Amino acid sequence: MSDIHRRIAVYDLDRTLTAAPTFTPFLHFAARRIAPWRVLLSPAWFALMIAYRAGLMDRTTLKRRGMRLMTGTVSKEDLRRIGREFAATRAFHPLAIREVESDLAGGARVIVATAAFDFYARGIAARLGLEDVIATRWDGQGIPGGNCYGAEKLRRVRAWLAEQGLSRTEVHVRAVSDSFADAPLLDWADEAWFVTAKGAQGRRAEARGWRAVDFSC
Repeated sequence: MSDIHRRIAVYDLDRTLTAAPTFTPFLHFAARRIAPWRVLLSPAWFALMIAYRAGLMDRTTLKRRGMRLMTGTVSKEDLRRIGREFAATRAFHPLAIREVESDLAGGARVIVATAAFDFYARGIAARLGLEDVIATRWDGQGIPGGNCYGAEKLRRVRAWLAEQGLSRTEVHVRAVSDSFADAPLLDWADEAWFVTAKGAQGRRAEARGWRAVDFSC
């Protein structure tokens, strides 16, 4: 087995590789292209986010309702096109780009594992030369398999390894994320990097045995 199959780097997307979150910006970007009047529904989307934060719905429900509210019944083909256009507008953390380039140059297999939707996550990853993407799926009405988040993200990463014919003992995994929701993946990895500007979050991450890194410099 070649070295490229022994070292795996798993990166989150939002605020890990990208400088900012992607979902709310995507909803507004897509609404303007599908039917500009849908931008007027933005207050309803923010109300949904408040309801989520109040514990009245889970993240999968929030994202499903947001998609249906702001994009309507757009075709999959149009959604992929809009996703590619949106991907071209996203800014990366410069130091994240450097780390990805270093991983690739060193022969690591680099994958993006994200709760973001695949129709734009793949376009963002492609800008970094990355083809392996594990992301949330949208079938036009709902989210099959649920949100790629928390324990579900770890399950999908493990499934990806199995699909590649790799056992856990054959690989060294480094996981990189800015979210404590990714604790299952970070704890499972051989090496965990937590993206933060230090402070209380950095101390909390280091207390768990994760390395705190700042990609915003």
